[in-house]
Amino acid sequence: MCLATSSSLRAVLALALLLGMASVAVAQGTLRGVVTDAAEGTTLPGANVFIQGTSLGAATGVEGEYQVRSIPAGDYVLRASYVGYENREIPISIVDGQTVTLDIELSPSGVLGEVVVSGQLEGQRAAINQQLSSNTIVNVVSEAKIQELPDANAAESIGRLPGVSVQRSGGEASQITLRGLSGAFTNVTVDGVKLSPTDAASRSVDLSTISQGSLAGIELYKALTPDRDGDAIAGSVNLVTRRAPRSREVRVDVLGSYNELAADASQYDADFRYGERFIGGLLGVQLSGNLERRNRSREEYDPSYDCSFNDFTVCQIDDLQLDYTAETRERQGAGLILDLNTPDGGFLKLSGLYNQTSRNFITYGRNYPTTGDLLLYTVRDRDQTIRVFTGALAGENNLLGLKANWGTSYSRSGSDFPFDYQLSFTEPSTTDADGNPESGIAPVPTDVRRGELEGIIPYALNNLDKSYLYSAFASDEQSSDSDLGAFLDLERTFSLGTGASWALKVGGKYRSKSRSRDRSQLFSPYYNEPFPRFVQQPDGTIVPKDFSGSSFEDLELFNNRLILASNFVASSDLNRDLFGRFTLAPVFDRDLLREWYEYNLTGFTDQAGTNPEYELNREPEADFYDITERVGAGYLMSTVDLGRRVTWIAGLRVEREDNDYASKFAPTGLQGFPVPSGAIRDTSATYDQTIWLPNTHLSLRPTDFLTVRLAAYRALARPDFNNRLANVVARNNGFFFPGNSITLGNPNLRSATAWNYEINTSFYGPRLGLFGVSAFYKRIGDYFQVINGLSYTGNAVFDSLGIDYQSPYGNSRFQLRVPFNSAQPTTVYGVEVEHQTSLGFLPGPLSGFVLGYNFSVVRSSTFIPRVRIETTYIERPPFPPIAQVAYIPYEEEQKLQEQPDFFANVSLGYDFRSFSARASVFHQAAYNTSFAGFTRTGADNLRGGYTRVDLAFTQAIGDRLRLLLNVNNLSGVEESSLQYRPFLDRTLVNNSEIYGTTVDFGLRLAL
Repeated sequence: MCLATSSSLRAVLALALLLGMASVAVAQGTLRGVVTDAAEGTTLPGANVFIQGTSLGAATGVEGEYQVRSIPAGDYVLRASYVGYENREIPISIVDGQTVTLDIELSPSGVLGEVVVSGQLEGQRAAINQQLSSNTIVNVVSEAKIQELPDANAAESIGRLPGVSVQRSGGEASQITLRGLSGAFTNVTVDGVKLSPTDAASRSVDLSTISQGSLAGIELYKALTPDRDGDAIAGSVNLVTRRAPRSREVRVDVLGSYNELAADASQYDADFRYGERFIGGLLGVQLSGNLERRNRSREEYDPSYDCSFNDFTVCQIDDLQLDYTAETRERQGAGLILDLNTPDGGFLKLSGLYNQTSRNFITYGRNYPTTGDLLLYTVRDRDQTIRVFTGALAGENNLLGLKANWGTSYSRSGSDFPFDYQLSFTEPSTTDADGNPESGIAPVPTDVRRGELEGIIPYALNNLDKSYLYSAFASDEQSSDSDLGAFLDLERTFSLGTGASWALKVGGKYRSKSRSRDRSQLFSPYYNEPFPRFVQQPDGTIVPKDFSGSSFEDLELFNNRLILASNFVASSDLNRDLFGRFTLAPVFDRDLLREWYEYNLTGFTDQAGTNPEYELNREPEADFYDITERVGAGYLMSTVDLGRRVTWIAGLRVEREDNDYASKFAPTGLQGFPVPSGAIRDTSATYDQTIWLPNTHLSLRPTDFLTVRLAAYRALARPDFNNRLANVVARNNGFFFPGNSITLGNPNLRSATAWNYEINTSFYGPRLGLFGVSAFYKRIGDYFQVINGLSYTGNAVFDSLGIDYQSPYGNSRFQLRVPFNSAQPTTVYGVEVEHQTSLGFLPGPLSGFVLGYNFSVVRSSTFIPRVRIETTYIERPPFPPIAQVAYIPYEEEQKLQEQPDFFANVSLGYDFRSFSARASVFHQAAYNTSFAGFTRTGADNLRGGYTRVDLAFTQAIGDRLRLLLNVNNLSGVEESSLQYRPFLDRTLVNNSEIYGTTVDFGLRLAL
């Protein structure tokens, strides 16, 4: 355990003793209960319960429960309120040292006319109440909103909140970006327990693995308080599970799905949820499970251009790459939650959630080179398994007037590629005896190369009798992440007389993370060697290959040496038109690829076994790492309430990390054929850092109509896992590596820290609904960036970054990848607008509309690495001077990469009796993914803007059955990356992807 952790825990225990002594000296009473809907009996999360004439009160949690502590003995009037419901005032009597239980029923308000609380309105009201009752800046997706018209996964739901943009994979929302900052700046938890990242290198969490069936809500905290993890500069997402319901709940959702792009109807999504209390409500049991199969196929095209013509003013098509990925994703998940009410009015909660995603995907590709470059047909077949487990034992208890939250947790994730095999075939450009093209690509006229992309397709001859197997890769990768943690929070509330109270909260937390990654790869240069005729058996003997009875029994060879591509094509019916514009042919048979793998992976060219068919490529071994992260934290937080109008929070948090890194390094350049060779050795590094995080919040409620929240606090972000390694890998120019390159880790890479300033103004009225405007400003120091792919000479770049390294390439050019902390501050600022309202004041059927919209405008400034080319001439009379080119590093101010400037959501719902419908629109503006490194030849890379439309419908049949219909991506979004060439002031398509529309139809059964 690190020093900061033990010190924090000692401080927590000492303060707990002092608070306990104070509690004994001032005996006071406690009030607790549950707030429910008087008609339906459903709990009301976010309701306000407070004692009039004092500052004592509480907001109900996701179970509708509340607890008010430290109430001086006496008679009071309790006031309970909830948006859309009639306020209620109840006389109460408090006795020293005793607990009063008071359950409260509230009735819907008729202020908007006829009292009809429909599904979407109920979800909207719950979210509004939870946001209004919070002491900090938070956006909420309520349980009622999740269940009424459920999204595909948690990422989709979070993506509808202000300040959030979504990253998709095959059309499925998988990761989120908050306020334009990467996953390393965001914290994702389940009930406060960190989810283990699923990406092999970054800290991003794949939220598509989380089923919404077990969730009771989603909380997006835009501003942190001292009792929350400090590594969330962008914000913190908490997925909330609930305790078992008061009444038995059994729900089954079953959906079938159709994918328009793949014309596939063999999809399904089944979700089960059960909850019940036993032993007089003492013990709660919840079970959940889900099964899902989805087609996530997609089409892509990727052109490249040569813009060097007419003094860099004209571009021509250089190549066109086409890819079609056929992918099936299957998910299985299960959850068990046990909770036990304790005699002190608290509870214990034991939870375990497991989710597994199996991806089975194959990518077919080909290119259309126009300049005589290599024409390749490719096929890559992969299986991936992603596993995520989160387990926790937590409690909320009361002892000697103290509220204690405590818990231990364990989370684990893993990602494996048990099968990853790629074949590449080439079709050389040849001519017949008369000089006519017979294979490859016929000469493409200049005017065609300067025209539309479709124009080059007819020049491909597609002659499989001249195409042969070029190379093969068999790869393997495993990564894992495990996180063990414990925390303790203690809180005591003191009454400061009429209308004022003070709460003091202290806590400590410790977690230890272990993370590792291994990669390996086999390579076969089939184009360079005669077909290997021998194979090693499982017993180690080497025998001649025997294809009898296999699909390759009549194997066709070119010149009795090379393997023809026609051996792997079963039917031309598999050929595909992409985007309705481009021909992807041939499409190789997947079963034949896997059969070839089984027969030939252990092949040899000779029976002595001296020349293997597949050589071990050691270069991926350099990506190995084994990391241990230890983070300890402690905090002190003070909350002062002045009546119900003013809340002031102030505190201090300290976090210390103490980490060990094991990795690989190649002291000399890797090079060679058929695979690169060179020494790869073990190396290690350590890193520790202590960061203090002051924090203050002020909430003002001058009227019931207006709430103003202000926050100023310091937060941090830790770099991605692979960036602090001590690894060094130099790759020499050769067959495998087109040019010299260097990959460096940075063991001294510091965590980024930021001062964050937030202001949120919320207006609420019966007709207005909730209208909020937030402004934020973040000034980030030690912002970590990565130089990736820029070219340099000499050692000037390493000197400028303070890295002790000497290039092995002298004055020769090399490409560099290295992470670094920017010496200049990075700023991120913006405005978010949110409006949620019901149009219930409209007449007749129009009263059923529910409207929600939000938009975000984000701006930023940072300093990115650039390269300036300087040419000097060395005089050497009487000979001509020699030109010497140097690549000089410098920084230039730009906006952040990967940050959309504008994104917006609009949701229009309609409820009429038992029918509910919602149309959702998401728009995201274009944004830069990188900036040009050179003036004339460089290009800024952008992600194109897009607008996506989704529809959702439900129809209740009786009290227990509901029909569900979802239409996803009705707008048929085409997501594109673009190249902007500053010198030309021209934008070109760099990559474009479509994944089509999907339709889900099914039912929900509540028992």
